[in-house]
Amino acid sequence: MKIEITNRHLIGFLSYLAISFLRLILLTCRVHYINKDYIDEFLLGDKKVVVTTWHRCAIYFLFKYGSIHPMVLFSSSRDGDLLSDFAKKVGVIPARGSSTRGGKEGSEQLVKFLDTGGRVVATVADGPQGPAFRAKPGLVRIAQRSGVHIMPFTWSATKVWMFAKAWDKMIIPKPFSRIVVYAWEPYLIPKHAQGDEFDMYVKEMEKILILMTRDADAMVNHRDPNMKRVLREDDL
Repeated sequence: MKIEITNRHLIGFLSYLAISFLRLILLTCRVHYINKDYIDEFLLGDKKVVVTTWHRCAIYFLFKYGSIHPMVLFSSSRDGDLLSDFAKKVGVIPARGSSTRGGKEGSEQLVKFLDTGGRVVATVADGPQGPAFRAKPGLVRIAQRSGVHIMPFTWSATKVWMFAKAWDKMIIPKPFSRIVVYAWEPYLIPKHAQGDEFDMYVKEMEKILILMTRDADAMVNHRDPNMKRVLREDDL
């Protein structure tokens, strides 16, 4: 999603507008959970967890789970400015950085947060610039270093607005839609995994998220051209 907005007052106004808009929409929606026990135990419970999702899922998840005050990594970009301002207003603790600019510093903030009493950290596996549904290693490394479970997480819905021209094809639920929220069983990344073995865990996390999103989309008949491309490329 590419947004060219630099005025901070305008960014703040748009954030409040988006929050009010989403609040009204979500009052009309029904949510179906897959593996809700994992959400209750890790995300909403008392365990620490590293949450990984796709860039297209960001806005809904930030709004829905901001109240648990996770630390979320946002890119050092204009898009990141808008998303982090929105996230801060719904309760998220923003960290800034990316895989291309300030990524190491941002990752260090998430690790430190977990080490000093924080419970939930997250960012998007394919951000900040894609390609869509292709995971970068950052979150896997954070989970490994902190010794915390990583939980793949995705959603889809029967009726959505999709940013069709954006690289991520970001989606937002429409009124009266049925939303499917899908969590995978949290798991640990071995401390000893390095090199090819570590890369294997990154690819495995990517594959899990792809298959989860494929299945969630199928349940609600949502068509994402990025998903069609990835399934073809990976022969899934």
